[in-house]
Amino acid sequence: MIKVTKSRTVDLVKTCKEGASLYPQYSEPWIILDRDQVKDFDSIVRNAQQNEIHAGWSNPCLEIWLHAYFGSMPNIQDSVSCCNKFATEYERRICQKYDKAEKDLYKKLCEFGNEENAIKIAQQKRKQCIENGLSVPSKMIPCTMVDELIKEIRQKSQE
Repeated sequence: MIKVTKSRTVDLVKTCKEGASLYPQYSEPWIILDRDQVKDFDSIVRNAQQNEIHAGWSNPCLEIWLHAYFGSMPNIQDSVSCCNKFATEYERRICQKYDKAEKDLYKKLCEFGNEENAIKIAQQKRKQCIENGLSVPSKMIPCTMVDELIKEIRQKSQE
């Protein structure tokens, strides 16, 4: 079972810890965030790790992970450009305007894209960043850890 709670970015870890203590059946706590303009991005990720909370971060934004469904994670430095480029690709592939809040977004990404390939692309980009000496999330562009959450959900759903 997955429980989603919204929170201000700076309060993600605190909110997640509170939720984990109130609902111990949620044994794998995660926070999801993108770098975007978050000032303390690295410290939020580090704080999550120190509190045994998984951090599904994306740099520069979540749309860099969504790009991977369509076969690439382009080297885009800022979130506005990344969102715009993804929206263009989404509309080209799906013949519909991109809406981040779309109810069937995940279903459409899986139908018109390739999740297995997206996971491989994300892993390759992380590996490239590390090989280039980049290990701080805010410096790892393009990069994401959301694929780890997807793998976790897929594994748990097969148990």
